[in-house]
Amino acid sequence: MTVSNTHLTTDRLAAWSSALDDILAALDHPDTPCRLGAALRNLVTFDASSSFALRKHSAPVTFFDDLPTGAEPVRYAESPYLLDPIYISFLKGELPVCCCTLDEISPDGFRDSDYFHAYWGPVKIVSEFSFNIPCDANTVLHLSMLRRGKSSPFSASDIERFRAVAPLVATVMLRHWETRKGDLPAGHEDADAFHQHLSYVLETFGSSVLTKREMEVVHLTMRGYSDKLTARELNITPGTVRNHKKSIFSKLEVSSQGQVFGLFLQALQLPTPETAGTDPLTALLERH
Repeated sequence: MTVSNTHLTTDRLAAWSSALDDILAALDHPDTPCRLGAALRNLVTFDASSSFALRKHSAPVTFFDDLPTGAEPVRYAESPYLLDPIYISFLKGELPVCCCTLDEISPDGFRDSDYFHAYWGPVKIVSEFSFNIPCDANTVLHLSMLRRGKSSPFSASDIERFRAVAPLVATVMLRHWETRKGDLPAGHEDADAFHQHLSYVLETFGSSVLTKREMEVVHLTMRGYSDKLTARELNITPGTVRNHKKSIFSKLEVSSQGQVFGLFLQALQLPTPETAGTDPLTALLERH
């Protein structure tokens, strides 16, 4: 179990300095993000870390994650990451520069959402902190630290310590990206196609039977918006949101939001329709 640590010993500071010296001596090393995550453990203890390059027009590039076997979710770059609050904030230009916590940018019902349970539930996440370093208009480098299981959440002093080293972390990540961006990890070639397919399914799922407003309710709910927050976003009442959900369930012949999400995941497994604008749900229902 990881606990909050407010006292930084001389030994841990020396270990941080030594690890950083090794990293700066070899910024072009492919394991630099992983080594940086390991070095940060000398300043603030945590259970796992991961790093990605988030890109606007392609799937994220995964550098590493060190989640223990059995706890890892479906790889982030292969998940419906367009529902993830970090990626959404990035696309909207609202991702805090340098650092933030997951809860700071998540909608109020995110931890109760089907996306969260499917892709973060196995991790048993308690608390998350990330460094987010813009490279250009289309790319942000993301380094995330997690506490999970029975660990305590990051304390205010933990977060202050992370923020204190943010400029250095940003410099290391940017210098590493400049030396390695021409040598991306294996598998990145398929990222554009997957991103386009995911975007297509999200934009058209249910469009053959749902109204525009009902599709908006579906999207917000899958992203973790509560009825109250959805109502505020769409400038309607919570009661109207609930009525829309009843209509959605009836039209899709389901009885819960979880089943709607299940249909969405099934639609992702289908090939992109040859006819532009075709609702993937149509082909899915034809199979049943």
